[in-house]
Amino acid sequence: MNKVKRPSKINKNIKDNIIVYVSSRNNYDMVEGAVLKNIQLDGYEFINVDDCSCDAEIAKGREQSKRIGFTFLQNKKRGVQYATQTVIDWVNKNRPNCKYIVCFQHDNYPISDNFFDSMNEQVKSLENKKVGIIGFNHLDNGSYTGDALKRYQNSESNVKGMIGMCHLTVMDNRKRWLCPTRQPDLIKHKGFDVPFSMEFPMWAGIGINVKAWNDIIKPTEDYHFHLWAPDIAFQFNFKNYMSVILPNLYCMNDQKLKSKFGIHENSAHSAKDGNKYHFGEYGPHLSNFKKRWGWDYENVEKTFPKVKDKYVGTLIEKYYMHDINKGPLWKL
Repeated sequence: MNKVKRPSKINKNIKDNIIVYVSSRNNYDMVEGAVLKNIQLDGYEFINVDDCSCDAEIAKGREQSKRIGFTFLQNKKRGVQYATQTVIDWVNKNRPNCKYIVCFQHDNYPISDNFFDSMNEQVKSLENKKVGIIGFNHLDNGSYTGDALKRYQNSESNVKGMIGMCHLTVMDNRKRWLCPTRQPDLIKHKGFDVPFSMEFPMWAGIGINVKAWNDIIKPTEDYHFHLWAPDIAFQFNFKNYMSVILPNLYCMNDQKLKSKFGIHENSAHSAKDGNKYHFGEYGPHLSNFKKRWGWDYENVEKTFPKVKDKYVGTLIEKYYMHDINKGPLWKL
């Protein structure tokens, strides 16, 4: 992973078919100290949406945006879904050529060369498909992806990291992440070497189809941070729009980065401990998910069969009926 020294100003000669954004809450030291150093924008535009930070942090974010040169928006409501809606509304008005917006969590960043140019080329092959979300191949320091990072750095081909969740096809919570430490045999299937679909991607970094969002998505404040993206994916799946993973585009998910800025490296654990300052409240997202979709996110095996008839004819049903051991439901 080569780190490129960033200029003091972000390139204004923008490529506006893809826009990169983050949703920030009381973490602007990390925006400047990590996000803008690690994401090589290569001429693509960057937007920060403030998600109800305190006054001092908002002032810090606004100062950064003026000094460094990025767009600063205030979230229209609360949570990452509405932060995304805020970006979409801005894009609809100001960047009509934008086809995808790409959201990163602050500790996640692309490491493939020419990441956004490559993404732009690859999504052209999907223009005639119903695609709502684009996912990537995420590496970490070992907890989920084992030695995949080392193998990637050694230029091995088809290295698999954390590429998505088999939420309906693998209902064992210990094995539902499609990654080397949870599914060491399944992840070797050749079907995962090319763009493929699954219930939802690893959402620390995802692309969102602007037109599909405008046509389908109804954001809610029910998910401030946790489960915001799975809910969006299921809204798309319900309308038969896929989440497609591009396995040759790699990101680094470096949770330890947060600790350098006084933030607990595990967002779920920190939220459970009461850290609303950075992550919001932990717990309501699970009950809100069940209220909206009818099954328990943490107990799919026992609860989904009771509501499966609601999803006949949708991708949700198709994933539930699919044998993942035969490979992905769809591949390019």
